[in-house]
Amino acid sequence: MSETSNQPAAAALPPFYRKPMPVDAVQHARVGVSNKINFGFARDTNAILLTGQEFSVAARTYPIAFSSGAQPVPFAVVGLRECENLFVDAAGNWREDTYIPAYVRRYPFIFSEVPNSTQFLLCLDEAAECLEPESQQPLFVDGKPSTVLQDVLKFCEAFQAQNQDTQALGQWLDQHGLLEDRVARAELEGGQVFTMSGLRLLNVPKLGELSDAQVLELHKRGWLALLHFQLQSLDNWRSLNRLMLNRLQQAA
Repeated sequence: MSETSNQPAAAALPPFYRKPMPVDAVQHARVGVSNKINFGFARDTNAILLTGQEFSVAARTYPIAFSSGAQPVPFAVVGLRECENLFVDAAGNWREDTYIPAYVRRYPFIFSEVPNSTQFLLCLDEAAECLEPESQQPLFVDGKPSTVLQDVLKFCEAFQAQNQDTQALGQWLDQHGLLEDRVARAELEGGQVFTMSGLRLLNVPKLGELSDAQVLELHKRGWLALLHFQLQSLDNWRSLNRLMLNRLQQAA
């Protein structure tokens, strides 16, 4: 029997990003993003950030958990071992007929906070393999943002707003003692055991102790349904177990 323990770890840079730089009309005048989608950049992770607006679709495929720490945020569990995404194969293909989180679809773009300001700066990962230095669909046309870049900006703005609301949800749950530290444990055929720490899940008994006013607040803020989706998503641990077993068998 072997045992692997892992925990989603915080990095100096956001996951996937290696060289994020502000989008610049001169430096990136002819730069574009390839239409050929390869998700190899997301291969080496077992947890991907989610926004609350994604819970309803993500819950069909992934277990949804919250991170530990002072500012809990939800994420989709995509693997049982550290640095392994069971939904991305060796060729960089995402598993068919499964939801791809917005955090992944946003890449290689990201918002960066402007110091001492409430403004955000659009950046792109200059190390991304999907970038084309001379694109047929560049980010700028005649020095102005192209429709491609305008669409990117809209997507990132929506993601940022949804992420801020989701952070507020995590803080509310934490402040009301509704999140508890848990360790996920998967035992596969053949005796292999995998554990993942650093997870926080909803404390169901405490949910039942919420006052009518608190339940109403959750409902009015659009969060009550999200809690049901999170609980529903936990059935997907079995699916992860099967994917892990299949990968081990293929590697044998």
